[in-house]
Amino acid sequence: MPLFFRYSRWDAIPALCGVGQVAFLLWTFLAFPSLPLWVLVPAFIIVMMAYCWNLQCISHNFIHNPFFTSAWLNRLYGLLETIAIGMPHVLYHHYHLNHHAGDNDAPGPSGTTRDWSSTYRYGKNGRPEAFWRYTLFSFFRVEIGPVVKVAIRHGREHVLQCIAETVVLAGFWLAMALVDWRYLVFFYVPSFFFGWVISYAEGYYEHKDTKPGNAFANSVSSYNWLYNVLWFNNGYHQEHHWDPKRHWTSMKGLHAELKPKLEANGLKVLRGPHLTTHLEELLFGRPTRPEAPTSQEVRHAKAA
Repeated sequence: MPLFFRYSRWDAIPALCGVGQVAFLLWTFLAFPSLPLWVLVPAFIIVMMAYCWNLQCISHNFIHNPFFTSAWLNRLYGLLETIAIGMPHVLYHHYHLNHHAGDNDAPGPSGTTRDWSSTYRYGKNGRPEAFWRYTLFSFFRVEIGPVVKVAIRHGREHVLQCIAETVVLAGFWLAMALVDWRYLVFFYVPSFFFGWVISYAEGYYEHKDTKPGNAFANSVSSYNWLYNVLWFNNGYHQEHHWDPKRHWTSMKGLHAELKPKLEANGLKVLRGPHLTTHLEELLFGRPTRPEAPTSQEVRHAKAA
């Protein structure tokens, strides 16, 4: 039985990265009045990218496989992650699991998507929404009411955690406003917003030109080794959507298991990170994929 980490000692790395991100954010807050422009600019970029990195890697892995055996440690880490991503983490937990419930689905008989963050949700004529509209507007479309209802349905523990995280985040925002409102307005808010925009951009690319409903081709994967080292194997995105509970350290094994079906269904594979998709397409063109079965033919693929 593991004594500290629930699944793997390797989780110490993303866990400490989350601590480091919050520590760096607090340093920019405390040091803001004395920082010269040549330090502020790269610090802003780092903080902005850290939001995306955390949402896609640290928070992401923590949602699917909580790091610690202790429930109290996981609750405390949820408080830390609340500061790291700028919203109550338990709400993001349910928001993200809804993404997996729908798997970036196209509109169904109800006229909308099950996945609140689906690229098709606000698209037209059965097509995904345009990239820039999706990335810039999705931040303002977060389904707050429905996700709060989901948290409430999960019982007292989730409600209390949501209350605690909301109080911590509100206290942090209030402290910034009272101590240095200029930091809040000119550094924190824009880095927070654009960090989420970049995360939504990555999310868009993770499902760009894919096949909704096809369990082997509804996402985009990248096997670039450096990207997967830095992003904790988030490049194995189709594999992750096939088995969201599979630990990030075992993605290569899962890929080997699924490889024949992924290739047969025309999985889209990138050379580099998801965020550089447009650049990659400009340089090399869009990846060619073999013809694949229709989504109806693979709707029950997992059951098979």
